Amino acid sequence: MSLGPLRGRIAVARGYVGRTATLAGTAGLAVGALTTDTLPFAVTLAGAGAATAWGLAWSATLPAGRVRDAATALYLASPVSAAGLLVTEHLVHASPTWWEFALDALWAVATWKVRPARMARVLAGRERSLTPQAVQQVQEQQAADLAVAGSNHPMSLWWAQRVAVEGGVAPGTVLTDVERTGEKSMTALIRAAAPGTPVPTISITALSALLDWDEEEITVTKVKGHGASIRRLYVGIAPQQVIDPYTNWVQNIAPKGMPGTQITEIRKVPVTNLTKELP
Repeated sequence: MSLGPLRGRIAVARGYVGRTATLAGTAGLAVGALTTDTLPFAVTLAGAGAATAWGLAWSATLPAGRVRDAATALYLASPVSAAGLLVTEHLVHASPTWWEFALDALWAVATWKVRPARMARVLAGRERSLTPQAVQQVQEQQAADLAVAGSNHPMSLWWAQRVAVEGGVAPGTVLTDVERTGEKSMTALIRAAAPGTPVPTISITALSALLDWDEEEITVTKVKGHGASIRRLYVGIAPQQVIDPYTNWVQNIAPKGMPGTQITEIRKVPVTNLTKELP
């Protein structure tokens, strides 16, 4: 999730420092797998030790309890495991082996993806930008921005709050030109909020779950004469969709019996005698 202004400069800088430390640790482990030289071993081990000391000092500022214990374990997981790998490689090293590189890669990927130090801060409530309240605030701000870009129709506001937020069914979109086509049907335009960007692929199943509406009655189609930044949404079956002979011909009759044909004109002839028998 993009947290924008909720992330202060210190939090952003801390993130960069963590990424840099992960890359440095990966490089140190790789060198340790390739050589038994003392200098790179000592430098990498010193870095892991410094990170461990920092983690212990940070955890000491937390109130005693299970939260502190769990946060401390998370904070120390990366430097302690890196130090263990490095010492193991140094002690058993004869020539580079595949398992050393595999373990180093596993450590690097796990640390980069999981980010245990940040998880520890979140658990301890020290990462303000990732608390549930902050995430909710970001989602509300995103919904407000999208609502301004869309319309004031209740369906447009609902779309901005539930569908268009980051992680939603159609992030970064607005719903405009909402039109009721029947008692239980509507149509609207889905537009990309950012100019020049396409409307993302929308899961009908997910949208059906949000709307609590039959999947077979929800359709998202292209808009003739426009690019991928606009899509047409249909919900429900409008009366004209059922009785429109033009649509019925194109969708049901022409493909089966007369491909490529279309109705150009319909003549209506009044029937005055419904009881008259056909010859």
